Order: sequence, then C-alpha cells, then structure tokens
Amino acid sequence: MNEIYPVSVSFSVPIKILSEANNSDHWTKKKARKDEIRKEIRIEWIKIGCPYISLPCLIKITRIAPRELDFDNLVFSMRSVTNMVADLIIPGLAAGRADGDKRLKFEYLQRKVPKTYAVEIEIICYQNNL
Repeated sequence: MNEIYPVSVSFSVPIKILSEANNSDHWTKKKARKDEIRKEIRIEWIKIGCPYISLPCLIKITRIAPRELDFDNLVFSMRSVTNMVADLIIPGLAAGRADGDKRLKFEYLQRKVPKTYAVEIEIICYQNNL
C-alpha cells in the first residue's frame, strides 16, 4: 500500500516586513524594499541548496515582529514574499505569476517577538512512499 508522507523545507530570512497598505513611501523606496526582500529570500534559498519541491504543497509564511498586523495587512504585506517563494518553486514563469498556481496553498501567520524582525518560511509537500 502506498503511504503519503509529508516532506518539509523551512528557512528563516532576517528581513523587516512592513504593512504596504498603510505606507505612503515614494514608489522608488517601495520598489527598493521589494527588491531587497526578493534578494534576501533568494540568498537563503541558495543556502539551503535550492531544493526541488513537489506539488501540491502548503507554504506557511510567518511574519516575526514586535507588533502584529491585522489579517488584511498581514496578507498584503507578504505579497513580495509570496511572489518570490512561488517563483522559486515554479521557475520559468513571468515574475509574480507562479503564486496563481492552484497547487500552491498559502497560510499566513505572525508571531510577536520584541526587537526582532524576520520571516519564517515552511514548505510542506506530500509525496507517495513507493
């Protein structure tokens, strides 16, 4: 009998995630922040060996910061993170398009930690044990 077992990949990225919905920074500053988030996630992805992720999978993204955001702002603030992780899992598509794949499920969490900013990313995929 084939069993299905979870395979998990997780890593942490030391970046500060702001609520972009309530932010009035100039567009060039917002773009620089987005580019920095994407760069830092790519660096951590390379450090863990660019793992192959089988689909479908669940991607848990946890924002760590001294203050929590309401759920709408949390999801909106994670847009760059979501796009980058999806682009790494499903390469070859136009930037920002991979997160629309129905095989990717996202879960957004947050945790209060004084004087600390980071994002934890956990990717859980289910594979058949043959």
